[in-house]
Amino acid sequence: MADDQTQTGQTKTDDDKFAIPKVVKEKYPDLIELIKGTESMNDDEREYWFQILPIMTDEQVEKFRGILDNEKKQLQKLDKEYEDELQKLNDKHLVEWQQFETEEKRKKLKVAEKKHEEEEQANEEALLDQLNNF
Repeated sequence: MADDQTQTGQTKTDDDKFAIPKVVKEKYPDLIELIKGTESMNDDEREYWFQILPIMTDEQVEKFRGILDNEKKQLQKLDKEYEDELQKLNDKHLVEWQQFETEEKRKKLKVAEKKHEEEEQANEEALLDQLNNF
């Protein structure tokens, strides 16, 4: 059975998933969210940190918070850069597509124009033949 499911098949919430000591919940609610949200830990490591927090010094806690906060900011920065690059690519391809569509329209217009000119020329020749035959 998956770690995040109970015996009844219901998915556990993060509060049920981890045994977070009451003192940690009261003293470090922001740190709890950082630990839950980090991509650099698995659930066992998260559980370890929840259990060890009450015996850590204030300096250690602040250092740990700084590490997790820095990781979060760096990941957000990378996500933003990725989104910006993706947007640039999308914009580039949109421009290329619009250029392609414009070129296709030009080609169709030229074909239609040429056909119209040929029909016009044929009509003129027919009219000239009629006039010459009188």
